[in-house]
Amino acid sequence: MSNDDTLELTIKRLVRPVRGFPNPDFTFGDITPLLADGHAYSAVIDAFVERYKDAGLVAIAAPEARGFFFGCPVAAKLGIGFLPVRKMNQLPGDTHRSPIVAMDYGERCLEVHSDILPGGRTGKVAVIDDILATGGSALACCGILEQLGMHIHEVAAVYDYSAGKSALPGRGLLTDQGYSVFALAKFCDDRVEGKMLWWLERGTDDDVVLSPHIGKMNKQH
Repeated sequence: MSNDDTLELTIKRLVRPVRGFPNPDFTFGDITPLLADGHAYSAVIDAFVERYKDAGLVAIAAPEARGFFFGCPVAAKLGIGFLPVRKMNQLPGDTHRSPIVAMDYGERCLEVHSDILPGGRTGKVAVIDDILATGGSALACCGILEQLGMHIHEVAAVYDYSAGKSALPGRGLLTDQGYSVFALAKFCDDRVEGKMLWWLERGTDDDVVLSPHIGKMNKQH
């Protein structure tokens, strides 16, 4: 088994399914067990660094909030800038703003600071997030970064729920727009009765945790 296969299996083992968050019908992929495992977290960061070390990037960009957990340390190790892509009205300076992005469990508008790199520098950027699902957030990131004059080298995720036999459109949506997509782990289980039971790749249905917040709808996030 290759190191890549080992990392993919580790990611799938540590991404925890939580049912009922952020709405009652959703099973959320919780990455906090991955973050809490120092060896696995470091391996994820190192894998991205190895991939992009010779790519000639000027920056790593990531959407809040979970993308920051991966984008920031990768940028730091590469010695390049980090571009935080934030929700509307969270950045203090002039921004480029995306349209409202519809997602599985809410809506968001994303922003990035204008001319934020030293000297207004532009160039190749990789967008890193924790997951790829509907692709709406990633596509919005690409659009506003291009408003800055950036070239999108690649969109990357720790776990791609839109690969394989998934019902989610993210990977196809991005590739149809000409963006390269990379993921350290990919969904591949078949759907059962039309449901995307991605967590069966890590164990049984008994692994699913019930959220204490079930029933509390979160429309804006």
